[in-house]
Amino acid sequence: MTNDEFIANVQQELSVACALPFTVPIPEINRIIKYSADWFYKKYEDAVEERYYFITTALFKQTQFKTDRTVTMPDCVFSVWQLKKLKEDFGRAMSFDGTADFGIERLFLSDSVSLGQGTENLMYYTLNMYWMDVASHIINHTISFNYNRNSHRLFIGGATPERDCVAMCYAKIPLEHLMNDEIFYRYVVAKCKVQLSRILGTFDFNLPGGIKINYDLIRDEGKEEIEKIETEVKEDEGMDFFFTSGGS
Repeated sequence: MTNDEFIANVQQELSVACALPFTVPIPEINRIIKYSADWFYKKYEDAVEERYYFITTALFKQTQFKTDRTVTMPDCVFSVWQLKKLKEDFGRAMSFDGTADFGIERLFLSDSVSLGQGTENLMYYTLNMYWMDVASHIINHTISFNYNRNSHRLFIGGATPERDCVAMCYAKIPLEHLMNDEIFYRYVVAKCKVQLSRILGTFDFNLPGGIKINYDLIRDEGKEEIEKIETEVKEDEGMDFFFTSGGS
């Protein structure tokens, strides 16, 4: 849906298919769309999507990074939830990343030499794999980072990564796709109703025939719809859960 089509639908809703002789000016509708979208990107899980962004070591040599240790991310990136170095593999044939102490490699790998070489007990195999995973997390140091969605800058703390990195992000969906969402449309209409009541209530006049405009009705409809939608969005958020054993 284009921006013009969306605004036309909003205006039809406000004027009840042109049955009422007033609506909200287009520049004001555009402003409401912008700030409503910002709220949805922050609160509505379907307004963002998971994406990976590649960060090369060349960015770490630029003046910006040398000055304040930041990398500018694309404007569409809303948040960064993980940052990893590429080729961070760990195994018997791979050396650890971040240490030159070969003794510690022998320490971690001494009990896993039989892995895949005739081990018949699945439990021991699983424990070995778990131990390998824990060792990888200990040796392959986590990158310290912080992202600010207003400046779009990703701060990288600690040592400068010597490898290319990948950032796991939540990116904003294009606005034209958000406009296809029914709940976003309802939210913008509700916001426009509140603003329409302010516009009409500023001037004391009646419609032809002495008909008086009920500003309170328009405002209350908008506010009730906004509260309903915000509650609906909040209750629609995914939840974390865990399983517990009921056995004795």
